[in-house]
Amino acid sequence: MKIGVIGAGAVGGYFGALLAQAGEDVTFLVREDRYRALQHGLTVKSVHGDLFLAEPKLAQSGEELSGCEVILLAVKQYHLEGVWNDLGMLAEGGAVLLPLLNGVRHMERLERDFGTTRVLGGSCHIETTLDETGAVVQTSDIRDIVYGVLGDEDSVDPQLGGVLDRLQEAFLRARIPAVRRVRIMRELWKKYVFLCAFSGMTAATRSTIGVVWREHSARVALAQMFGELIAVARAKGIDLQETFHTAMMERVAGLNPLMTSSMHRDLEKGRPLELDSLQGDLIAMAEECGIEAPVHRTVYAVLAPHRHGRR
Repeated sequence: MKIGVIGAGAVGGYFGALLAQAGEDVTFLVREDRYRALQHGLTVKSVHGDLFLAEPKLAQSGEELSGCEVILLAVKQYHLEGVWNDLGMLAEGGAVLLPLLNGVRHMERLERDFGTTRVLGGSCHIETTLDETGAVVQTSDIRDIVYGVLGDEDSVDPQLGGVLDRLQEAFLRARIPAVRRVRIMRELWKKYVFLCAFSGMTAATRSTIGVVWREHSARVALAQMFGELIAVARAKGIDLQETFHTAMMERVAGLNPLMTSSMHRDLEKGRPLELDSLQGDLIAMAEECGIEAPVHRTVYAVLAPHRHGRR
């Protein structure tokens, strides 16, 4: 299958490398600095097994991805605007876009601009980062993708259905745990609820989740963040179970205490933060729905001076 990957960082580099190793025709669209770094190959260090692509196929313009059936969109939210014209050109050319971004509000714009026959809902659960050499480092057992159509599952366009079937076969060949879900927006919100609270607290406290959990006041604030997120989700029409709040707290309790978020790692490395597309979007949606979100406002205020990275 001919697949384009926009972004060869921690997420795009990982999944794209697995697909390429499995024999799929994968091309990475990257910025100039990453293009130079990958001239010597793409290295993945993973608990599931290391791999090395000696000559990954690289592109520096969207036109070079023409003919791809599927585009995995794996950039940070703050780089999304820079590839928007490329997405439009590729969707118009017949490509199906599968975003693996954090957050939920980008889906509204993708669907509005490109339509439900060219955009899938998608999300990934993975703990990855780039080390000082530019290698992708994947550090936990979790590396799942969930995806699905945005429209009615019972009336999927036959051409889109064929692409989805071939994509699932590609994931299977690459041994990527990927599951197609109905009501995909609920799946995206479930991840968003967890990630927004988890990333906000670990970054604001500059601590691992174990430290947050052991400190009573931080654990209470985390629970309040989950409550604010769930209230907004339900106001937006997302059907989350009554037990979802308890499930989120139990999930945190069961995490490796040394686990932290990409936002915390980006903060420590002086990189830009996805603050506006996570906590910022939650605050905006809460205002639209008439819901108070005081803990998110506090976390946002603490992290806002660092959102553009170290200068």
